[in-house]
Amino acid sequence: MTTTFAGFAYPFTFALLPRAPLAKRLAEFKQTHGKRACGPYYRTEPSPNPRGAFFYLDSDFMPGLRWEWCDEVEGMRIDHTGWFTDEYGDGKIRGLVMRLPRGRGFLAGWSMGEGMASNVDYDIWESAVDAAREADRMAERAAEDQRDYEERENERLRLEEGAEETGAEN
Repeated sequence: MTTTFAGFAYPFTFALLPRAPLAKRLAEFKQTHGKRACGPYYRTEPSPNPRGAFFYLDSDFMPGLRWEWCDEVEGMRIDHTGWFTDEYGDGKIRGLVMRLPRGRGFLAGWSMGEGMASNVDYDIWESAVDAAREADRMAERAAEDQRDYEERENERLRLEEGAEETGAEN
């Protein structure tokens, strides 16, 4: 079963587990440690954010970073808990802020909720408030893209149903 979001069919990735002796895997991990923000994924379609990482929030292959919602960042004044993805208010996308280790900065992203589709950008922000502001903008854009996609898809389905009805009358 797949779900469509912002024009992409999810899940469209699956995890790749390394096949090598333990010593080789440890050596590779030491070389790449700190250079990857997300676990290994094989993509069968283009990434929704080519400059970032796609993952499922609180999954095994999520970046191992502490995170919080952008509206919960201390000093941030956001008076909502996300952006609606449809006209009925069923789905919501929230901004997400991830804290890099050793005070190196913050990453901004968005998520549909725990265990759901999430995306984080690789740009590093010096303050949590700046990252939260960008995360909220990213969440707003992602929700808008989803609403636009659903509108186009509903229009396409309506036209298909209309064509089927006129074909049945003949």
